Amino acid sequence: MDSSNILKPTATVNFSIYSKLKRFFGVFLLSDWVLGNAVNAYISDLNDKGLLGLGSDFRTTNLIWGETVWLNILHVLILAFTADLFGFIFGYLSRKLSLSEKIIFTSLYVFIRFLFLGLFTIIIDIFFPNFSAGFNTLISEAFFAISSSIFNATFAILGYIAMFASSLYFMKSGEAVINDPYYTIDKSLNGTLLDIKWYHYFWLFIPIGFYSQIILNLIYKTGHALVVLIQNFKWLTIFGVPDGNKGNAIDVAWGEIVAYFFISILVIRIMYYLRKILIGETAQHWAVKTLIVLAIGIVLPVLFLMYINYRG
Repeated sequence: MDSSNILKPTATVNFSIYSKLKRFFGVFLLSDWVLGNAVNAYISDLNDKGLLGLGSDFRTTNLIWGETVWLNILHVLILAFTADLFGFIFGYLSRKLSLSEKIIFTSLYVFIRFLFLGLFTIIIDIFFPNFSAGFNTLISEAFFAISSSIFNATFAILGYIAMFASSLYFMKSGEAVINDPYYTIDKSLNGTLLDIKWYHYFWLFIPIGFYSQIILNLIYKTGHALVVLIQNFKWLTIFGVPDGNKGNAIDVAWGEIVAYFFISILVIRIMYYLRKILIGETAQHWAVKTLIVLAIGIVLPVLFLMYINYRG
């Protein structure tokens, strides 16, 4: 048997610009909404609990997070992480991108909100002229708030620079992974991520973004439990002896983690099963598969929202 080609890189594929543009919007939704529906909701919860002190009017979509340096550094890091995710997945799905294409799609990713804002402004001016004056005033005030403060302008610029640099760098990393001869996943079908076709990510960002919040909440609860345990720990507590009115510090620290742990395991199993359905590894009828996909992707998140305080 000829094994001379086993470890050679797979042939790269030159997709059309139209095909890459479709992948762009799929990856844009996936990367930004995973962050928007998970990490940003997590940050909002922390603020609602009074841990960030940004007030009730705070929105995670704000360009500037308050007047403190550290929170704005955190915001820049989150923007960079989102751009990392976008760049890696887009490079992974595209397999081969020229430098000019990387710059074009990175620029589109970074500034697409301004394009949408401009388009929205035109629509309002044409179809809703009674609201256009107030909307344009609101936009002008927002830009003035950024440009009139060196602090605000600095972090706004840093955020866009971090997004641009991170996206550009990780596009190359995504290409390198998919073209690595030792990497075997997604080799047989073009435009797949974890063997799932790219267009499914137009809607998969909904369950991924939602269920990710549960995992983040487990991480938060674990960190909080460690802090509580350290603050209240006494040697007698390891033998179950209560510490006055505080009770046993171990019970205080770990009381809720078991429940969140099992919910998180359930979520991981559900998402794994959803992947098996989408890549055709299950034998059900297509109608049954469709019902299961709708249940996992839409019904369960709605039920969690209605009846379970999954974010603590």
